Amino acid sequence: KISTMGNNPADNLRMLELIRRSEKPMVGICMGDVGTPTRILAGKFGAPFTYATFHHERVLAPGQLSFQQMNEIYHYDRINADTEVYGVVADPIGHTLSPLIHNTAFRHFDLNKVYVPFRVPREDLSRFIDLTGRLDIRGLSVTIPHKEEVVKKLTEADAAVAGIGSANTVVFDGKKRLGYNTDYRAAMESLEAALGGRDEALQKLRGKTALVLGAGGLGKAVAYGLIRRGMNVVVADGDSQQALLLAKRFDCRSIEWSLRQSLSPDLLFNCTPIGMHPNVDETPFEKHILRPTTIVFDAVYNPENTLLVKEARGRNCLTITGVEMFVRQACRQIKLFTGRDGPADLMRETIRRAIGAAKY
Repeated sequence: KISTMGNNPADNLRMLELIRRSEKPMVGICMGDVGTPTRILAGKFGAPFTYATFHHERVLAPGQLSFQQMNEIYHYDRINADTEVYGVVADPIGHTLSPLIHNTAFRHFDLNKVYVPFRVPREDLSRFIDLTGRLDIRGLSVTIPHKEEVVKKLTEADAAVAGIGSANTVVFDGKKRLGYNTDYRAAMESLEAALGGRDEALQKLRGKTALVLGAGGLGKAVAYGLIRRGMNVVVADGDSQQALLLAKRFDCRSIEWSLRQSLSPDLLFNCTPIGMHPNVDETPFEKHILRPTTIVFDAVYNPENTLLVKEARGRNCLTITGVEMFVRQACRQIKLFTGRDGPADLMRETIRRAIGAAKY
């Protein structure tokens, strides 16, 4: 057994390839949350076993997963040399529930695939993408803070990525790196479903004012979609320069974050992590400004009923939660990863059960 601290994603590859080359049975682990993939993928590279703790509240080493997580989420006992690797790339990574619902979908279809959390610091993204082939990674979900930077590493991109300037999905096909933006379509589909369908939604949204909170990768995708549906979009972000750049790109307005509540929008769309677990007592917008006719869409999915959503319902607003958008974008990713439609009802049930069990 060899254990080292994982300082960057390349350390994981070195450890896993060391396992593969070893003449004697070897267990190799990179500790820390950067090194968690070595624990999950050890069997694929030839380790006879790996290490887990008996309970997630009794972690014995940094980055260690529980026996239950290894079996029920990652299905470690089914991982072998032929297992195809997918994953989510982010920093931080601990908040994501993407491995839970993607691995649920893979098991539903009885596919020899595993979906792994990769913590990749911003400065390591380019090198990580270059190493994906050696890790046998076939596809990635991309989230904070990499949605915009990853576009530079793509060889091809769909029209949405080209228009938005950010990608949340990468599929690897030989030397090709194909980029997609499932956030955009999932957000618009969720909004249209809540308003009675695409045609009715277009009638209700056209010419109205939307306030988009957050000018990152998700904010860009949402602003792009709302402008295409005829809305007058105003963007606010804690980084005023980022909001200005988004407004310039899409020819819309931006306002200072401190002035966001001077507006009374027809649609309020929160694309920030404000209100996400564990900071469940925070809200990005004061309830007294909300009108009963305001549509409130919160992209935060954990918890589903954020403080913003609760207060909006208290004002008789139509609300749309992040769970619906999260499931829809994940279903689109499953389609890209497997060629099959994602099992939406199963994925929705799985995510709600997981966040409902959380202790707030």
